[in-house]
Amino acid sequence: MKGNTYPLAIPPDLLGEMRHASEELGLSMADIMRQSMKLGLPKLREQLSPSPLKGLVPLARDEARICYEESNSEFDALEHHLAGLPSPPPVME
Repeated sequence: MKGNTYPLAIPPDLLGEMRHASEELGLSMADIMRQSMKLGLPKLREQLSPSPLKGLVPLARDEARICYEESNSEFDALEHHLAGLPSPPPVME
């Protein structure tokens, strides 16, 4: 297998864990690194996904009641102002 070589700085504690796994599993350090990357890549993608709604859960009934019962004078003033603005005419196409 022909491949590229990339220098990789590994913290000493992680390197120790990798050496221990290498001895324990009877694999070379290169195999340990390759398998670690292969097994960890899906989890890395999942955790670093750019989706802004990932992991978002709806409010529980009690949480929603608490959130929406508290008034916010700044928001209330904005809502009142926007409600008084005229609606734009419908766009004819």
